[in-house]
Amino acid sequence: MNKPIAVIGTGYVGGVVAGALAYLGHDVVAVERDLDKLSSFQAGAVPVHEAGLAQLMEIAHANNRIRFVAEVKEVGDVDVAFLCVGTPSDRNGDADLSAIRSAAADLGAVISGRTVVVTKSTVPIGTNLRIELDIEKAMRAVGNAGSVAVVSNPEFLRTGSAVGDFLHPDRVVLGADDPEALETIAEIYRPILDQELPPGDPTGLPNSQANLVKTDIVSSELIKYSANSFLAMKISFINEIAQICELVGADVETISSALGLDHRISPLFLRPGLGWGGSCFGKDLASLTLTARELGYSAPLLEATRTVNDLQRGEVSRRLRRHLGGAEGAKVALLGLSFKPDTDDVRDAPALHIAETLHVDGVEVHAYDPVVKELSEYAEIDAEAVTVDATLEQAVAGADAVALVTEWAEFKRIDWPAVKELMRGDLVIDGRNALDPDEVRAAGLTYEGIGRPYPINT
Repeated sequence: MNKPIAVIGTGYVGGVVAGALAYLGHDVVAVERDLDKLSSFQAGAVPVHEAGLAQLMEIAHANNRIRFVAEVKEVGDVDVAFLCVGTPSDRNGDADLSAIRSAAADLGAVISGRTVVVTKSTVPIGTNLRIELDIEKAMRAVGNAGSVAVVSNPEFLRTGSAVGDFLHPDRVVLGADDPEALETIAEIYRPILDQELPPGDPTGLPNSQANLVKTDIVSSELIKYSANSFLAMKISFINEIAQICELVGADVETISSALGLDHRISPLFLRPGLGWGGSCFGKDLASLTLTARELGYSAPLLEATRTVNDLQRGEVSRRLRRHLGGAEGAKVALLGLSFKPDTDDVRDAPALHIAETLHVDGVEVHAYDPVVKELSEYAEIDAEAVTVDATLEQAVAGADAVALVTEWAEFKRIDWPAVKELMRGDLVIDGRNALDPDEVRAAGLTYEGIGRPYPINT
């Protein structure tokens, strides 16, 4: 393919897509409207914390395979364009499609000839057909005589391991009504499907041939929503079991391990804790639930998945009240702000919800995270709700309770006797069951996990 591939949007998804395609040998022109991010990418830096992405970009720049621009009109003539812009939920739970539809219209104004547009963004069912109409309308408005075909190619990239997920996927899903367009995109993915990658793969993962799923556009859209909803449901299920464990004196860790030994279930996403977060699960659940409701179906299982998750995020407040007789006036240190380890992504992070809830209850909230050193404007939290400290020691000093919210590896190596000396109280809430209860208790601290009896039988 002689013409470059356009990637519109270089966030957590688009940045990986652009870097990976360039690493695979394609010339890539990437569009980023955020001028700070654009400057970073143009300077060879990576403005997001994503394992392996910096290495991909280094290879891409060294081979002159990638350039970054601020506007879609600067991409020039392309045969293939990937749409990777955000589709956040609005107040009603529906996806906000303004950015992706605007990008589609901008693209329609500049493309010519036959162009295949690939939707990587997660969009509600039926959106890809609207995108195709938006592009065609824009093409007519400026007199472009070409043609466009849209391919739905949902992303299954986990924040923190997105490069590995892109280069070594379980499956690649392509949905299109145009067989020729579908084959065009399948060929772009051929090195990934056959696991014939160039030298320099930063993931260190073994090669394992990926499955290619070819389907219609609507089924492709629903595959993405179904996958994320199912994973969220597994987490909510084990959290509900954890609640029952605490009532009857059972250990959810033993139960989840036993369940995971069943190959029909698997141990993945059976980790109890303070609930799931991130930009995908909640948004996709809300959008799928809304779609079902609009078509006359209430989707009670999807509704319950969200309800259980919301309840789980209240565990820190409930345990504080139980141990301290009330929360007002207490100081709590939260360990972790990102919604999961190995990322700086705080979108819908449980820590932020917990911090705001505690703040409303009159708690002084401090937090420490190995990567997140300040909360951006996108964090959607009252700036006064939490103080982000530079070190763990600063966060726990004078704390009545410490709550582990994100299971970063460094938290498993905490010197608990030293923490005990800094704290005012003695309560440690292990919101991810990631700590060794015996180590915490040996330091003279009170340990509470999720769904675990007291004391833990070891």
